[in-house]
Amino acid sequence: MKPYRLLLILLLAGNVLYTAEAETAPFRPMRWEKLPDLNIPRAGHQLLLVGGEIVVVGGHTEGFIRTATAEYFSDGAWHTFKTVYPHDYGFSVRLPDGDFLIGGGCSEDFGVGQSYGVERYNHETRTFTAFPILDIKRTMATAAILPDGRILVSGNWHADDAIGISDGTEPFEKVQPASLDRMCPYIFPDGRDGAVIFGGISSTNEQQTAIVDRLGGPSYTPELFGYWRPHADFHSIRMDDCKAVNPQNGREAYLFHACDPDGNQAILCFSEGAFSRIQTDFEIPPAGPWGPIVWERFVQVDRVRGVALMEGFDDDSRAYLLCANYLPVFRGEAAPIVVYYTDPLPERLCGPSVILPDGRYVRTGGHIQHDPMGNYNPSAAVFAFSPFTEAAVAARSISVWPFVLLALLVLAAAVLLFARRRSRQPEQASLEADPEGPKEERKKESELFARVATLMETEELFRRKGLSVADIATQLGSNTKYISNCINTQALCSFNEYLNGYRIRYAQRLLREQPGVRLSEVSEAAGFTSESAFYRNFKAFTNQTPAEWLAEKQKP
Repeated sequence: MKPYRLLLILLLAGNVLYTAEAETAPFRPMRWEKLPDLNIPRAGHQLLLVGGEIVVVGGHTEGFIRTATAEYFSDGAWHTFKTVYPHDYGFSVRLPDGDFLIGGGCSEDFGVGQSYGVERYNHETRTFTAFPILDIKRTMATAAILPDGRILVSGNWHADDAIGISDGTEPFEKVQPASLDRMCPYIFPDGRDGAVIFGGISSTNEQQTAIVDRLGGPSYTPELFGYWRPHADFHSIRMDDCKAVNPQNGREAYLFHACDPDGNQAILCFSEGAFSRIQTDFEIPPAGPWGPIVWERFVQVDRVRGVALMEGFDDDSRAYLLCANYLPVFRGEAAPIVVYYTDPLPERLCGPSVILPDGRYVRTGGHIQHDPMGNYNPSAAVFAFSPFTEAAVAARSISVWPFVLLALLVLAAAVLLFARRRSRQPEQASLEADPEGPKEERKKESELFARVATLMETEELFRRKGLSVADIATQLGSNTKYISNCINTQALCSFNEYLNGYRIRYAQRLLREQPGVRLSEVSEAAGFTSESAFYRNFKAFTNQTPAEWLAEKQKP
């Protein structure tokens, strides 16, 4: 057979293998570690990340007995202290000042009843203080902070539901009935003083039509919910944990997990008053190499890295983390997904989870899955998964044999081509091609952009006057070309536009939260060099003057 014919056959075979492999999302190994056990085994508890510290609150312990305790993790150990109430299957919500409210939960041991109690956790003093009570007794409720600062609560378990609101100083008041009784519903802010409330499970654990209640308006059923049913869990989720933000313009999108009647999975989105489905470059896989995967968790967003995570398990207690890069979605593109996996874990925990600033995904306690006595024997274990370590990110897909064969085919083709060219003394030099180069370059740009966003969001670097690309490059140990390129390609704007976007959004927050504040003070605090520069950029960004924008936001 002539060399060029053999080469053609090899390349066609390699293309078939590559195409078959490309039809499924890549699976990559994930490092995990077992952190020190909790001092008190617990389930039905709340998990907070506050002041950079992991805190577990309330729940019930061995014997299905409520525990009015909390623990914080510091210096490699858990430290126990008292709460006001037990909050077994309660809710938690982060307040604008960084404190947390924890409320509701069972009124008796063994998961019985509901309660009125609410308390506030001060992260600086590590103390709990009583807070004005709920509108009705609640278990498995959800709370959310509205844009105007009020606190909304809804949801209940084996009891009537309603929608209640507190201004933060007075007890919660019932403002309207719930169209359906729900447990652990989603609550997403909608406009300045509105919200939507919905879920897929009734207060008695039955599937229900996903009717959406609108605060102050009529309920409705989105067309999307005629096919996709929102996922529900026995732990309430904080709405900030599933909020994605477009770093270019500050647009917010709330992500949540749904499935269809055939068991297919999807990530849905609520943004600017509308529901939609997030498009991904691969379908969410129903199974991995070792069998079916049960995707059983809320979507949690890591805004530092621009990704959304969803957890699953298989029958061998392997943990899976579906990782979706949501930044391309804001540009009208599909979200790339990767599935990370562990080896079999010693326990399959059902406790709440949280994402740490370093990217670790931490799961604490809970009852052990498929144990009929799980609520009587909850776990004290704490696992930390690390999908974003260098080793995990660089790892191959676990289906390595197609790639090995493809590599051998390419190598054989290269040898044949080289021999053919040498025998014919080709007139042009061989070309060096790296098909993975552009993909690897985009990945590096995305990772660098996430580091830039971290500086802006966690350290508020944008408030520094005269901030330049060189300043960011120096702080990140990079160079100005790489910083500029990653902003241009990821945020689709220049560095100055990107920087001023952060400054304007910060200024808008000050104007909303500090009525009567002077524009000169806002300009100074946001990092502008002059009031005229602030005024000019504000109008360019919003198409309104600061006064016009504020007047519109204050309209009833």
